[in-house]
Amino acid sequence: MESAQRAVIPEGSMLQGSMLKGSLLLVAAFLANTLQSAFARAVGPSMDAVMFTWLTFLLALVMLVPVLIARQGRDLPTQALHLHLLRGGTGMGGFLLFMTAAKLVNLVNANVLLNTTPLFIPLLAWLVLKQRIPRSLWIALAVGFAGMVIVVKPSMSVLDQPGDLLGLAAGFVCAVEFLTVKGLNRTESPLTQLWYFLSIGTVMTTLAMVGHFHGISLNQGLLVLASAACLLSFQFLLIKAYSFADPSSIGAFQYSSVIFAGLIGWIWFQQIPDLGVVLGTVLICLGGVMSIVNQATGRSSPS
Repeated sequence: MESAQRAVIPEGSMLQGSMLKGSLLLVAAFLANTLQSAFARAVGPSMDAVMFTWLTFLLALVMLVPVLIARQGRDLPTQALHLHLLRGGTGMGGFLLFMTAAKLVNLVNANVLLNTTPLFIPLLAWLVLKQRIPRSLWIALAVGFAGMVIVVKPSMSVLDQPGDLLGLAAGFVCAVEFLTVKGLNRTESPLTQLWYFLSIGTVMTTLAMVGHFHGISLNQGLLVLASAACLLSFQFLLIKAYSFADPSSIGAFQYSSVIFAGLIGWIWFQQIPDLGVVLGTVLICLGGVMSIVNQATGRSSPS
C-alpha cells in the first residue's frame, strides 16, 4: 500500500511539471507572435503587409532548410497534402490579416481581436461538424463577443478604418487553421507541418508579389529578419508547448499576448488604449478562457 502511494506522488508531480513547462512555452510562443505585429508596424508604411508577409515566410523557410537537410529530408513525405494546403492557405491568410491590422490599429486591438480564435472554434464545430453547444458555452461565447463589439465599435465609419475588422477576420481564419492542425497532428510531425506551412505560404505570397517587388532599407530588412525568426520561434514553441500539455489545459495562456501587446505598444509606440478597449479586452479574454475551460470539461466528462 505504501509503495503504491509513493508511486502516485511522482506521477502527479510529473503531470504538474509538464503543465508548467507547457504553460511557460506557450507564453513564450505568444510573446514571439506579439513581437511579429510590432515589427510589422515598425517597418513603416513604405512596406505593405503583403511584402512583409512574403519576406517573413521566405526568410523563415530559408532558416528551416538547413534543419531539414541535416535530417536528410525525412520530414518531407506527407500523407495529408490536402490538409497542408488548407492549413497553409489559412495560416498565410491569418498572418497577412493580422499584420495588416497591426499596421492600422494599436497593438492591443490587433492582438485581442486575433485572440477571438477560441470563440470561433466551437461555432465552426457547430456549423460544420454539427456538434452541440451546451448552454454554458453559449454564455461564454456571448461574453466574448460582447467584448468584441465594444472593441470594434461597429458603425459605418469602421468601413473607412477597417483595421479592427481585419483583426477580427484574422481570429476567424486562425480558428479554421487551428482545426486543420488538429487533423494534421494525427499523422504529420511538427517539422513536416512547418515545412509545408512555410512552403505553401511562400509560394502564395510570391504569386501575390509579382509586379510589386521593390527595394527596402537595411533597417526594414533587419525588422523582417527578426519577424521571420519570431515566426519560426512561435511555431516551434507552440508545437513544443502542446507536446507537454493538452491545448485545453493551457490554452488560456495565449491571452498573455494581450499583456505583451499593451506593454510593447506603450513603450515602443506610445499607444495607450482607451477605457472601452480595456473593458472589451477583459470580456474577450474572459469569454475565451470560459470557452477553453468549458470545452476541456466537456471532453473530460463521461459520455
